[in-house]
Amino acid sequence: MSSQVNQGISGTSAGVAGVTAAVLGQMAHAQGSDRIRVGMLGCGGRGNGAIRNCLEADPAVEIIALADLFENQVKGTRDRLVKNEAIKNRIKINDDHLYWGFDCHEKIARCEADLLLMATAPAFRGPQLMAAVKAGKHIFTEKPIATDVAGCREVIAASNLAKEKGLAIVAGTQRRHQAGYVETMQRIHDGAIGELVGGQCYWYGGGIWFKGLPRDQKMSEMEWQCHNWYHFTWLSGDQICEQHIHNIDVMNWCFNGPPAKFTAVGGRQWRSTNQDQVRTAKEVCRAFNNGSEENWEKYNGDIWDHIFAEFEYPNGARCLSFSGHSPGSGRNGEKIVGTKGTSDCHRTITGENAWTFPGGGIDPMVQEHKDLIASIRSGRPLNEGVQVAESTLTAIGTRIAAYTGRTFTWKWLLGASKQELVPKEVKPGPGLFHPIATGRDELV
Repeated sequence: MSSQVNQGISGTSAGVAGVTAAVLGQMAHAQGSDRIRVGMLGCGGRGNGAIRNCLEADPAVEIIALADLFENQVKGTRDRLVKNEAIKNRIKINDDHLYWGFDCHEKIARCEADLLLMATAPAFRGPQLMAAVKAGKHIFTEKPIATDVAGCREVIAASNLAKEKGLAIVAGTQRRHQAGYVETMQRIHDGAIGELVGGQCYWYGGGIWFKGLPRDQKMSEMEWQCHNWYHFTWLSGDQICEQHIHNIDVMNWCFNGPPAKFTAVGGRQWRSTNQDQVRTAKEVCRAFNNGSEENWEKYNGDIWDHIFAEFEYPNGARCLSFSGHSPGSGRNGEKIVGTKGTSDCHRTITGENAWTFPGGGIDPMVQEHKDLIASIRSGRPLNEGVQVAESTLTAIGTRIAAYTGRTFTWKWLLGASKQELVPKEVKPGPGLFHPIATGRDELV
């Protein structure tokens, strides 16, 4: 069920979203007196960033509701917003529009917001998107939109329902709204580098945060795990989903759809021996186990630190993917190879039709909100739900191939895989700890 046969908009329609960005953006400003009431679900760093991006995108945006798993996150975000002189007159958040707890997404979906922004842990996006669509809300969702196959299927269903209801869904794969990428990709699709025969994509970084227990807040084991979500595959999808999805999405954009086949290898080395992380994991273990460090390893997370993969696209082209974290390393970007030239996908084309992007455009993390709001006002809502589900599922499929050591097809992945990592009900109490993948795990 790729974008070519599903009701999604991967590829061509997604390109149209970017190409029409300037026109729609002007329309948004022209109609800026039309108020857009916005609620924020997920008040961490990215959520606070999304609020700023949305406020910058359109002068008629008002923030009316906030939700998060943690009460202090919700109240802290409102306090910061109302103290900001530049925007405080656009912050209209009453006490009864502050929501927290594991069911906060259901509460905020019932409020009178026109648009919900979503930046929670990726594991919960499927149910959150579905609740928002059923409640008639337009949506901006951060990426990825799931951590397992079942979650991707739920997002595809929510996206199709949104299309039926005339609701917009725009995802935080902001390269799709970045001027350099949009113009370069248009030329690639027009044949500037010929038939696509291969490529590479990378997101290899130096590492990420690892959080202990906050001193001023009591948490259950599950709440701590959600607070430290990046390090657990069922919550984050591993680094390949959480960060490398940007580059994978560009590869899928090049080919107007996902790969036909996956092969991958990888592993975990430095995370298990990183002494700063080990020290924190042991501290958390002692806090939850009456001072004992027995089985402390489970608190150290289960994600890998490198995955190398090959994507085979339907036309036979093979692209290499490199993702992960390792101290002192860093590489982020894409390259696509055709029969007439190559491109970095966002700035240059070499070969018979050499070209360089002349520059221009605004911050794509603002532009994506401009495009979203303008599409709502125009009555032609953008719907990137299936598109981002396909790119998320590409990352998940790569992770599964690496964890299992198996090669399989997109058709099997979307149509037959029974992988479901996220519990039906998540609540305060014991955490959910999966063993670190062996590279020979069972293919489900």
